Amino acid sequence: MTGAEIESDASSLSTTADHACDLCGCLRETPPQLQQDSDSEFHDVHLEIQALRSLCDSLKQMTFNLTRELGMTSAGHDQVRKKLIDAEHERDILRRRLEHVERAYETKSMLYDTIRVLFEELLPSMSQWRRDDWLRLVKRPLGIFVQHGRCLNSMREQLVSPQTQLPSLTLFIGQRSKDVALRYLFPENQFRAGHHSLQLHVDNRTLFAEHPFLFAHCDPQVTFMGYDPEDGGQEQIPLPWASSGDRHIWDIILARVLLLFIDVICIFADDMGGLDAVSTMLAKWAMEGRNASSMDHRPRVLIVTETNSGSITQDFLEESDFVFMLMQDVNVCEVFSTPSLLRLPGAPLSDMARHRSLKDELLKVVDLSRRNRKQDGCLFSAAHLDLFFQRALHHVCQTPLLPFYIVQSSRREAPMRQPHITHLRHFMALTNGRRWNWEDQAVFIASTLLVDAYPPGSHYFSPAAVFDSLYRQPCEEAAISVGLEPPKSQLIQYHLAQFHGRLLFGQGPPRRIHQTNLAQWQELLKGMVTSHSCLGCLLRPPQHRLSCGHAYCDVCAAGYGRPIEGAEYQYLVNRCILCQELCNNQINVLPPTASVRAITIDGGGVRGFIPLRFLMHIQQILGPECPVQDLFDVAFGTSAGGIAVLKAFHQRRSVSECEHTLTDLMMRFFQRHPPPRSPWEKIARTIRCWWADGWYNASMWEELLQQEFTATTGMFDVQPVSGIKVAVTTTTDQTVLLINYRRVVDLEGGRKANRTFGGYYYVHEAVDDLEEPKLWQCFFPPIELPGIGSCADGGLKHNNPAPICRAETQFMWASRPVPGTLISLGTGKAVGRRHRRRRFWARGFAFRLYDSFMASMDAEQAWRELLGQLDGVNKRHYHRLDVTFPRQEPLLNAAAEVKWMTDLVDQTAQAQVLPALTSLLLASLFFELSSPPRWEDGRFHCIGTIRCRLRGSTLVDILSRLHPQASTYVLGAVRLNASPFDGATCDHCSRYCVPVRFCAETLDSPIALSLELNKNQLQPLGGFPLSLRWLLDRQALELAGCAINSDGLPARTECRSCDKRIHRKSALVQLNTSYRKRVRFI
Repeated sequence: MTGAEIESDASSLSTTADHACDLCGCLRETPPQLQQDSDSEFHDVHLEIQALRSLCDSLKQMTFNLTRELGMTSAGHDQVRKKLIDAEHERDILRRRLEHVERAYETKSMLYDTIRVLFEELLPSMSQWRRDDWLRLVKRPLGIFVQHGRCLNSMREQLVSPQTQLPSLTLFIGQRSKDVALRYLFPENQFRAGHHSLQLHVDNRTLFAEHPFLFAHCDPQVTFMGYDPEDGGQEQIPLPWASSGDRHIWDIILARVLLLFIDVICIFADDMGGLDAVSTMLAKWAMEGRNASSMDHRPRVLIVTETNSGSITQDFLEESDFVFMLMQDVNVCEVFSTPSLLRLPGAPLSDMARHRSLKDELLKVVDLSRRNRKQDGCLFSAAHLDLFFQRALHHVCQTPLLPFYIVQSSRREAPMRQPHITHLRHFMALTNGRRWNWEDQAVFIASTLLVDAYPPGSHYFSPAAVFDSLYRQPCEEAAISVGLEPPKSQLIQYHLAQFHGRLLFGQGPPRRIHQTNLAQWQELLKGMVTSHSCLGCLLRPPQHRLSCGHAYCDVCAAGYGRPIEGAEYQYLVNRCILCQELCNNQINVLPPTASVRAITIDGGGVRGFIPLRFLMHIQQILGPECPVQDLFDVAFGTSAGGIAVLKAFHQRRSVSECEHTLTDLMMRFFQRHPPPRSPWEKIARTIRCWWADGWYNASMWEELLQQEFTATTGMFDVQPVSGIKVAVTTTTDQTVLLINYRRVVDLEGGRKANRTFGGYYYVHEAVDDLEEPKLWQCFFPPIELPGIGSCADGGLKHNNPAPICRAETQFMWASRPVPGTLISLGTGKAVGRRHRRRRFWARGFAFRLYDSFMASMDAEQAWRELLGQLDGVNKRHYHRLDVTFPRQEPLLNAAAEVKWMTDLVDQTAQAQVLPALTSLLLASLFFELSSPPRWEDGRFHCIGTIRCRLRGSTLVDILSRLHPQASTYVLGAVRLNASPFDGATCDHCSRYCVPVRFCAETLDSPIALSLELNKNQLQPLGGFPLSLRWLLDRQALELAGCAINSDGLPARTECRSCDKRIHRKSALVQLNTSYRKRVRFI
């Protein structure tokens, strides 16, 4: 037998011995160990050798017996002879095996000795990072760093319900005595000695308990470690304020971060150098930890020492003196609870018995600390503990001297105080005019604050802490604005506490409590209509007018509406929560991770039907099942383009109806005003234009517009489907926008500098319905707007609204996006500039003024300037659909040439429409993370889903007709083998759902998701590339596995089929991070 076979046999025997169950001898799987106990291995092999020798002796005795039996019987017993031969053969095999095992035993012994020597030599230079290493200080060439092992995240994954389990955290500080105590306090855990890091464990016996027991331990002095490239997978947090010679870095980290979340600090005085050293250390921590946080929590201190004196009285006096002298320090009293001292019994008892009193005392003080935390509202779940610790750690690493405001840190985007104050003032002024008393106003405001203070998935802080941190200043300033004293705001805090009590008693969620409260004021709220503030939350401006007259913001529309079956972020509001009247309004909300799709339409008089002709070609490709309006989120128009925008996107009329209406409107108007036939008639009309303030009869134009839009319909009015942001441009000394939405982000009172054309534009937001402009007033003749003046046709200054649209979009949503895809529809252009004849005289001032005026209305030049501001990635998603005339552009009143222009558009539309439509379809797709990323092996493992704002079957049908060769989605340069067609639509809910998994090195690594249209063409999805941090921010997700400051709104109806598909994709990357023993019965 070869040496390899001998080694293989020895290895198999050793494996069998290692896997033998102590109870029944069955085989089992065991976790891999970093260091093997060689004595145990040798003992197992020795037992195996003894067993084989016993078998050999038994076979030898059996052979002797059979031989004697054979001699006593006749020679004809063939059966006995066969048994003898078989037994001798088996004996020879066992003897050879025994020899092989003995040789393997000697080889294995020599191998273990060699490994032990090498391990001892390499130990100082090996990376000491283990899964239980929580924090350590690392010295790198770039400075000092805190190496964060994300142990709380690993602990959270081991728990059965991290959202509901409320762990406690204890810190043990010491050396040898501490290590001995940990072995007897937590016998089910394994520890290793080491002073280079802070280690974190969970008591394995409490993994399924309501209050898991987390404990960390470290040596008194945590020293710097050198940087090891193998630890690059751990989070490296820089300390810009630290220097290599600073010895107080660890004290700052411990006092200003760890003490915020630790329940008990257990200090072993004998390892520290006595009680005086403990007193000095606590005083130093108290000095560093003053005003570390807004959280009112003081950890308890348990000091453990050995019994040195035989006198109980002397021990008691020493303890009393120590506590008295320690509590003389004001900082210690402020940071820590009154410390207690525990003396372990002497030597006659066993180590297990000696540490029994420590275990009992530890459990008692941990229980007391947990009760205090619960009373103060800072008893965190495992998920929230991980979240707040990470935020506190990053805060201290950046600004160690500033307090950590934990309530504010629980919110990614705390409500901006100035807009909140504005909405509160408006509400109080509105209700004072209807004779509401302060009590009712305070109850109403407190009810709205309850919904904002405790969103789903958040930690329930005490109402006093929440009110002081977030709402006190806005409420006090709003009270002062109506003549009340600031202390009156205490009534709002009182009612907020009352509602919080109802929430704790299970009457929630907060929105249900708020709806119950609103039912009390339904009669008073019926006539209280405003377009300035959303009365459902008093936090945001309204965006969607209901049929009852009230208006909702996006959050309230999604929160109090019902998701529409088979749709994404579309809601049906059946009943108004304010007046309790039936509404049945459909509202579309922009998905948080979706890109903005915008369309702009130029002005052009009678040529205004040209953009609608392009839309007609898009609609023909889409088919009747998909209205072209579903492809856009923002629509801007100027002059005749404004009429098209209002008809198609505000009133949501079909494109064919809009084209017919606009063409008929222009034809009827210009037929009544034929062009002058002689120069004298032109001069006469010019003189009349000066006095009549118009070239045409304004009253006739007003009559036609009122017939189309009705005389009472306003911009901010009820729409068939609310959700598209519509704006029409007008002109005073600056451009003015008339809008159907309200700005979420507002700067400088509505004035926004547009660097594209170096000027300013105003956004007119009416305070009430009386100031709201009507649809028919958005076009010439000029109209008077309060605070702005006379507004004329917007095409007189900026005939192409695309630059204004791109600048204004970032004020429509709180995330401040810019259009990811923009379609600009023109009204025609000439082949080139007209050849100017050579003149022998200089052009006069009047001609130059005319040229400058005409250049300001050059839509093509404005488009070129806009493209000049974009990079190559974004430029490919901006499309200009326009027609080129073979000669000079037709006049704005050239009604007779409509047929010729229609044929010209039909000839050139097909080539321009297809690229634009492809961009719109891919922009309708958006990506969502299905769960928070998992940190494994130095990378973030992510599971997400590609979804679509269109119906799934509709997208697949249109995209397969446009690009039948589209095969798969591509992430970066990696083909995901995820078809955009096959299996992309759910059979149960009919929504588009394509699960995707990927890895990201960092949170800021770019993620580029594209669709392979053919072998040589990749087209990015709308909004890509983006980063993982951006996705987490937009979805309000945390690495801790919880949603913080999320509105908790349903994006869609539930579908178990989609959930199963995502779960199957997620199961492929679920790594076995924690060992689970499995027993296989044979």
